[in-house]
Amino acid sequence: MSEAVPLATRFERATTVHEMPVGSVKAIVLRNGEKICLVHTPTGFCALADRCSHRDFPLSAGEVTADGLVECAWHGAKFDPHTGVNLTGPGADDVKTYAVRVVEDTIMIAQTSTSP
Repeated sequence: MSEAVPLATRFERATTVHEMPVGSVKAIVLRNGEKICLVHTPTGFCALADRCSHRDFPLSAGEVTADGLVECAWHGAKFDPHTGVNLTGPGADDVKTYAVRVVEDTIMIAQTSTSP
């Protein structure tokens, strides 16, 4: 993600780049217990809360669509992985997003959400 991140934001290691091919999603649990869906879209890495706003089903059980959205496997809700905005399907709430950094081969995720 390319949004401005406060300097005090702490990041932690999630996985490596070579473990995340384009189009993949992966469940990550941060040390603080936050459940994250890490996504590798054609435009880069994104992280969002690992819960569909419809029925709390893990978004990491879904897939990345051809247009780069994350689709919930349960009822088909689609989210923009960059913004967390719910674009289609059941449930109207957006989900939190988290800043991502890549340092060499390591993918790092912010420990706190960067969205409201």
